[in-house]
Amino acid sequence: LTVKGFRYYAGWADKISGKTISADGPYFVYTRHEPVGIVGAITAWNFPLNIAGVKLAPALACGNVVILKPAEQTPLTALYIGSLFKEAGFPPGVVNIIPGYGPTAGAAISEHMDINKVSFTGSTEVGQIIETAAANSNLKRVTLELGGKSPMIIFADSDMDLAVQTAHRGLFFNQGQCCLAASRTFVQDTIYDEFVKRSVERAKKRTVGDPFSENIEQGPQVDNEQFSKVLGLIESGKKEGAKLECGGGRHGDKGYFIQPTVFSDVKDDM
Repeated sequence: LTVKGFRYYAGWADKISGKTISADGPYFVYTRHEPVGIVGAITAWNFPLNIAGVKLAPALACGNVVILKPAEQTPLTALYIGSLFKEAGFPPGVVNIIPGYGPTAGAAISEHMDINKVSFTGSTEVGQIIETAAANSNLKRVTLELGGKSPMIIFADSDMDLAVQTAHRGLFFNQGQCCLAASRTFVQDTIYDEFVKRSVERAKKRTVGDPFSENIEQGPQVDNEQFSKVLGLIESGKKEGAKLECGGGRHGDKGYFIQPTVFSDVKDDM
């Protein structure tokens, strides 16, 4: 997917041009597209290769230089990307990789007076901080891709097996660590009980363990912070009255593995 993205944007490198515009009088009117300049790219940890690619490729295709700060949880992917750019013959300074923490390295990029644009993927909370820092410094351009709480809606006339599998994958893909994870599912009342039954059966069959093993569907959470956060959300569901259908705790006694968990009878205020 990332390679396809680079190939796509590479095709734009010689197709970005302005326009010649007709005007009354002895005037030559045209527009010209120029590179922004120095672009700061701050990425999230859940898809470290893909997110870096969708920031690096278009910025470079448009003639910019990039300072990439990967999430502190996943710096090695970005460093390896940097070695590939070096191997490909990119001049020094065109692609720069700066591992570090948000309050230091990320803040330095957001506040720097010589950086012309920041692209950030991550939480809404941090996005607000970056936008404020960009406005308070040199009013740099900002692109934000932030978190959400995407619902999936299942109607009675849907293909039940397909709906169950789609909802299952939508929730548990990448251990649920996805900004568009379908962690809320609204099901029409006439099929609700059957949908819950089949969803629970599918969740119980989901294999958890070493993600490098061929038959494993779900690996660990990225770190202890995320592990504890998810378990905390599960506990709040229990306390607030949702019905725990399956899962609900840690998987095994090592690592950051969590049992595939399904709640039913959930209310909007939980």
